[in-house]
Amino acid sequence: MLLIILFLLFGLIIGSFLNVLVYRLKDAETLLGRSFCRNCKHQIRWYDNVPLVSFLLLRGACRDCETKISWQYPTLEFITGLLFALIGYFFFSPEVVSSWMETGWLLGIVSCLLVIGVYDLRYMEIPLSLLIVSAVLTLSFFVSSFFLSGEAFFSSQLWYGLLGGAVVCGFFFLLVWMSHETWMGWGDVWLGAVAGLIVGLPLVLPMLTLSFGLGAIVGLLSIAYKKKGLKSQIPFAPFLVAGVILILLLPKAFPVFSQLFFL
Repeated sequence: MLLIILFLLFGLIIGSFLNVLVYRLKDAETLLGRSFCRNCKHQIRWYDNVPLVSFLLLRGACRDCETKISWQYPTLEFITGLLFALIGYFFFSPEVVSSWMETGWLLGIVSCLLVIGVYDLRYMEIPLSLLIVSAVLTLSFFVSSFFLSGEAFFSSQLWYGLLGGAVVCGFFFLLVWMSHETWMGWGDVWLGAVAGLIVGLPLVLPMLTLSFGLGAIVGLLSIAYKKKGLKSQIPFAPFLVAGVILILLLPKAFPVFSQLFFL
């Protein structure tokens, strides 16, 4: 239980950093400076920068200018903390050396994916730098696991990951090409390649099913509540990110379900 709490707290801290990363990537700002209010530019005091707690104590507003703080901050912090706790619970075993590598990879990948999803939701863009980081992290983990395990290449996670990346990349390429970028953009193609690489075959099919299903549900709800029209653009990256994370966690959370539908 203590270990899960540590993962949760670590996730909350990382979630706070991911919020900073979303804004500073857009403005090409350094990541080394102190956090500051985007409205009044005052530096945030250390005691006002405690994940979740500070948002509640400040009632969701800046202490200096009283400008409302975006709900993105506590939401991303909470989701990151929750996902880190789940990864720690399902994947990490202190006595198993291989679990340290897998857990580290998953924490890094989930962090990158969350930033990509939020960034696309805010700016309708996918940051190429984080796609590269995600691909490098995944390939490094798969290659290391392949050599350490001594398994055959054509039955390895590396091989199935490469196949998964190629399949999703090719599928999204066709969608972009046939729709002349009206259904999705080229950034989604590269994100699809990374997503397919992460989950691998044969899990790309349920991943895509979940992603498109979630996107359809949100799209229909937005139209029903008149927040979007039929011609409105809805960023796809958040749904693909959700699909990837669900596929990573569902087989661990529901082993019987995963044997029936995913493997």
